[in-house]
Amino acid sequence: MIKNNKIQGFTLLELMITVAIAAILTAIGIPSFTGLIRDSRMTTSTNDFLTALNYARSEAATRNEDVIVQSKSGINLDWKDGWDVYIDANTNNIVDPGELLKTHDALPAGYTLTSNNFNTQVEYDPSGMITTNFNASFFLCLNSDASTARAVIVNRLGRARVDTAAACS
Repeated sequence: MIKNNKIQGFTLLELMITVAIAAILTAIGIPSFTGLIRDSRMTTSTNDFLTALNYARSEAATRNEDVIVQSKSGINLDWKDGWDVYIDANTNNIVDPGELLKTHDALPAGYTLTSNNFNTQVEYDPSGMITTNFNASFFLCLNSDASTARAVIVNRLGRARVDTAAACS
């Protein structure tokens, strides 16, 4: 019987070279991965707001009554604290018990969602149209960086769409 006493494995030099190559590849890949995460969070936040608008429009038509999407902050232009979707049965512009359909919490730190039309709410009538006489535009930005900004535009007919924003206002 022949015994083979060769020990197989990596030498310290081979291991150091492998770790150095892994470190170089990681250093190259992390900046692009960070951008991917940032873009993904921006898309998610935009889609959350767009979904709330589409849901409100759908519920207005289904329930045959006005449905409101309202900023939780109550301050003109500012929507970053989140929003509520509700039916305002007593027309007091306050979410009363039994009126709330959906709610959304505040946006992550660094994100802003502002409106250009001084509106703290978007109201849909039973036909699915918004009740104001002008389009509503909202701008979602991360740290006032216009290169990644998104615009959500609601036309007079109540249809919402996403576009790139020229600037963060």
